Amino acid sequence: MTLDELNAIVESGGIDEFIRVCEARQVKALSKIADDITARPEIRVVLLAGASSAGKTTTAKRLCTQLRVNGADAMHLSTDDYFVGDRRNPRDENGELDYECVQCVDMERLAADINALMRGEGVKMRRFNFVEHEGYDETETTSLSEGGILVLEGIHALNPLLTEGVDDGCKFRIFIEPKTQPVLFLRARLPSTDARLLRRIVRDNQFRKMDPQETFRRWPMVLAGEDKWINPFRPNADAEFDSALAYELAVLKPYVEGLLARVLMKNPEERKALFLCNLLSMVLATDPTKVPGDSILRETIGGSQLEY
Repeated sequence: MTLDELNAIVESGGIDEFIRVCEARQVKALSKIADDITARPEIRVVLLAGASSAGKTTTAKRLCTQLRVNGADAMHLSTDDYFVGDRRNPRDENGELDYECVQCVDMERLAADINALMRGEGVKMRRFNFVEHEGYDETETTSLSEGGILVLEGIHALNPLLTEGVDDGCKFRIFIEPKTQPVLFLRARLPSTDARLLRRIVRDNQFRKMDPQETFRRWPMVLAGEDKWINPFRPNADAEFDSALAYELAVLKPYVEGLLARVLMKNPEERKALFLCNLLSMVLATDPTKVPGDSILRETIGGSQLEY
């Protein structure tokens, strides 16, 4: 799809149906993956990995729904809840906290909880406070029914180190990426890294109260971390999921334009912000209330009907 085609859909009033088609396409793809998982009764742990702002959390929750449709009990886990916290988090060569390395996850505790849940034991689930940057345990215990499936999502989910304490024979691996982006010119598509940056700018501002300038400052470190910690394990995936939504630029425009303007006000030479700002100037915006409550895009803009 080109930007002109997207604009024509918005202008003609056909965006509601187009959104429904885009969302249904993703449901169909997730349903196929769920069928592949439940066809293998030995699978107890689904590992879902992808880079920053790929839509991992919503996809994991929606996959749980599809697994339940197939008659399997399914539980969502996030590696983010197992972050060790700033006091224990490793630092990079510049002395900054390295949030991209696998050692920022408490791997021993994670493996112990997974194995306990698969044995049917009650576990006080781990949670992480992104404001305080510290983890804590829930007061109530949670258990998984016999034969139930755990869906673990996070940037390191495919890294063998993360779950080396869990039997490999019970694992199914998925890689997620917003791959199919709109054509801009001369058949060149928007890079998926830029699409994820747009999502992350909005998400960081909406849910982590982070200035967009800080998101831009960290982005090169995020990409470097992905090359080191995520991309090498992509070939190990049993399935891939395209989390791109062909309509999302029209929805993100009202959220992100002002944030990009703030970046350019402080740093007019920020080339990526200028490129994205120019790109969005060519996109017709649409009403975000049209986005379904369980859409991946709700993970970015808020208003999801899913619990995070």
